[in-house]
Amino acid sequence: APLPRYVNAKPLKGGTIAYYWNLPTWARKAGCTLISEALGSDLAPAITRANELNRALDEWRKGGTSGPLPGSVDHLIAQYQRHTAYLSKAPRTRAGYDAGLALIADYRLPKSGRRFGEVPAASVEPRHADRLYQDLQWTADKRRRLATANAAMRVARRCWNIGRRLGLVSANPFTAMGLEATGGDTTPATRAQLASFIAAADRMGYPSMGTAALLAFELCQRVTDVIGTLAWTGFDGRAIRCRQQKTGQLVRIPLIDAEGELFPGLIARLEATPRRGSLIVMRDQPDRRTKTYQPYKLDWFDHLFRQIADAAGLPASFTARTLRHGGLTEMGDGGAEDQELQAISGHTERNTLSIYTRTTERQAMNAARKRRALRLEREDIETMAAAGQDAAEGAE
Repeated sequence: APLPRYVNAKPLKGGTIAYYWNLPTWARKAGCTLISEALGSDLAPAITRANELNRALDEWRKGGTSGPLPGSVDHLIAQYQRHTAYLSKAPRTRAGYDAGLALIADYRLPKSGRRFGEVPAASVEPRHADRLYQDLQWTADKRRRLATANAAMRVARRCWNIGRRLGLVSANPFTAMGLEATGGDTTPATRAQLASFIAAADRMGYPSMGTAALLAFELCQRVTDVIGTLAWTGFDGRAIRCRQQKTGQLVRIPLIDAEGELFPGLIARLEATPRRGSLIVMRDQPDRRTKTYQPYKLDWFDHLFRQIADAAGLPASFTARTLRHGGLTEMGDGGAEDQELQAISGHTERNTLSIYTRTTERQAMNAARKRRALRLEREDIETMAAAGQDAAEGAE
């Protein structure tokens, strides 16, 4: 049978024959983005692939588009984004995945300038993944973005895993890459820093910012959830519920037990907070145009957070992100185990908290009790130290 259009057969050493699909010169000169491709030495799959390329070429000649070229990285990504493994993620998580996949697909190969998305997915090898990882760590102006590159490699690994299940690729070049750790970049906030920030926020007329910081630190929640999902309907005076945007996880955190408040001062702060909308944290001044109180947008929150932190004399390492880290660190210092931390923080990944098993409200209660005990112990030590100093000065 004759070979498909634009396919050439080339004898190799040892008697085997290799097949190649060659983009015609007229198409290349006319601006067609398809490129010539080696089809391998197995005739049946070579014919299948050549027919796919010819259909894409025909579609281009008609002036239309048939979507990503079958078999390409773009096509693999599109299939992954239709899969339940992707669709089951929370919208915020999917947005992060999309950003990483776009970064990969739009990467330009150093020699040819070709988009990585146009490369046959099955041809990507571990050495290509390693080169991609190294190059994506740097922006055009030579700024390093290690966390961004790590995130892109992780979502690529997920994408290729689904590709294997769908029979689109036979191997995953993004496994066991040995990604460079980014840990240590975040210095956890301390309770003393939190107190300084809240005092400065109240003094400057931004009590909502102090409340947001307190909630993030005590409840170990992301600031995006504190200002975006914590609602009055989730607070009943005894517990507070939070639906996390990133994971979709619903976390219910007890605020009191038989001995009293688990987070001393938090309930009083919430009860003193004006109810200006459905969310607990709302801006302190009404919008000039609508004359209504509005929720915070993250960019304005971060801007205002820095202003307050600077006014409080806090270091540049003290950011909104460090509050959740600080709260988890304090709970860990209080003896809370991974599973108990998980019950409050809502973490779902095994590699984030080493033990991933079913969590309960009782575990959240245990974690908060241990933390309260540590806090009271520290306060007692400080009180005794101050009393001892006063006694020594009196003796003089």
